[in-house]
Amino acid sequence: MNVHYESKYKKIKRQIKKLVFENAALCDEVAEVQTELCAAREERRYLVKRLLRHEGFENVGKEENSAEAGALSTQKLSQPQKKRGPKKRQRATSMGGAVEQERDRINLTEKKFDVDMYGKPKFPINLSNILLHSMGEIIPTNSNFHNEHWIYPVGYMITRVYAHPKEPQRKCVFTCKILNNAGVPQFQIIPDNDLDSVFFGESANVCHQGLLETLQRSLADVTKLPKRVQGEKFFGLGNTTVQSLLQLQDDFKQCANFKRFLSAAEWNFPEDKDPTICYEALQSIIAMSAYHTMPEVKDEPPDELFELN
Repeated sequence: MNVHYESKYKKIKRQIKKLVFENAALCDEVAEVQTELCAAREERRYLVKRLLRHEGFENVGKEENSAEAGALSTQKLSQPQKKRGPKKRQRATSMGGAVEQERDRINLTEKKFDVDMYGKPKFPINLSNILLHSMGEIIPTNSNFHNEHWIYPVGYMITRVYAHPKEPQRKCVFTCKILNNAGVPQFQIIPDNDLDSVFFGESANVCHQGLLETLQRSLADVTKLPKRVQGEKFFGLGNTTVQSLLQLQDDFKQCANFKRFLSAAEWNFPEDKDPTICYEALQSIIAMSAYHTMPEVKDEPPDELFELN
């Protein structure tokens, strides 16, 4: 009887030893896969940055500044020198052209785009995170198209890069428009090559919220998006260059309800780190969530288990 149980004991001991070796091999393999995943994530971020730079969604930097400086210098050289005249005439001309001087000042200090021979901007305008196609037209007589901090010009259109609502890890170009629907603004967010996933509503926040809810359903419970609805920011209306171009329109000062634009310090979160607006910030959250949901690699078994005879 003792011989029977002894043979069973030895058989079970051999199986346990075999399982211990298999578990150690699996631990090593999982560790190698995790290392390869980290390297793949870094390579993907690098490729995304190169792709965005190739498609024109990053600042050109020093080249833009040098080009603007050259354009300004040639413009100054081409302008004829004004002749000196009586003091009264100088006062009259300066008072009469105060508005034009103020516009020129805004244009020269904040200009990040090319202009034609009449001083009007050439579209599309690359503003790093958005591509501006049309500024639209301000409607000052209708209070639905402006409020205390925002102005919604009819015909305004931009494109920007963000995650596809059905495939969050795939990059997608969104077209954002503001239209006039019987005296009420209609905001639209249209994904490229996917007309079935158009988000529209009477406010920019409604469109942005619909996009975030669709993304959350696609991500399921693996990744939780922050509940930060910022429609005007997604539409690019918080961009300083867009706001400067709005100030240059003749009907800007006639908007009765409008007081001032929100400054960058008043935003809740920087745009380049906001996963509800920035594609790269969203991909970072998805990668971190996937990393935390991976099975934990346990420590290797103690050496005492390998000493079984």
